Amino acid sequence: MKISEDFVGVLFDVDGVLLDSMTAHVESWVRAGQELGLEIPEHEVYLREGEKSERSARDFIKAAGLMTTKKRIQMLIDKKAEIYMRLSTAPRPFPGVGALLESLVNAGMLVGFVTGTSRAEIQEAMPGEFEPYFKASVCGDEVMHGKPNPEPYMAGMRILGVAPRECLVIENAPLGIQSALTAGATVWAVRSYLGDEHLPAGVHGKVDRIADLMEFV
Repeated sequence: MKISEDFVGVLFDVDGVLLDSMTAHVESWVRAGQELGLEIPEHEVYLREGEKSERSARDFIKAAGLMTTKKRIQMLIDKKAEIYMRLSTAPRPFPGVGALLESLVNAGMLVGFVTGTSRAEIQEAMPGEFEPYFKASVCGDEVMHGKPNPEPYMAGMRILGVAPRECLVIENAPLGIQSALTAGATVWAVRSYLGDEHLPAGVHGKVDRIADLMEFV
């Protein structure tokens, strides 16, 4: 496969693909749960990566045997965001991300990102030097239905102006992979935090590191 010949656009997930930021997200959920009397397992957060915060919070509260009121859900979301902002001052891009983005754009590709993270958190986390590369961005608080629903990636493709058959998605999370597959895109998975046993069937390719994609540009 040669990305610049086989596709018109490339959409990236952010956490766990472009930025090594999931550790901070996981710790934020766990700490927020502790402060509000909830036990939130780390592994469960990794499996839910890319999901809208509202759904994650509701399920974490429900799992604790508590009523899932709007007030309780919002309290957990706000506490998680507060802790994340403290922990994640400057999440590091994975090695090779900058060079990959530059190479794709220089090859004439349309590039964007689709994330379940809120716009406010992404603005804090995304390195400024990456912003000129992106022609499309979709955040978790800007869609009605988050991953694994296809809406986020459909929105990203619509903004880029590409059809599903023209789009390559780079994901690492089970829910994000399912979202992109259902949207009709070709999906390559990066083994950032989870093993192959957690990846949905139908993934078109797998790499160990984001930098491995350079050989396909």
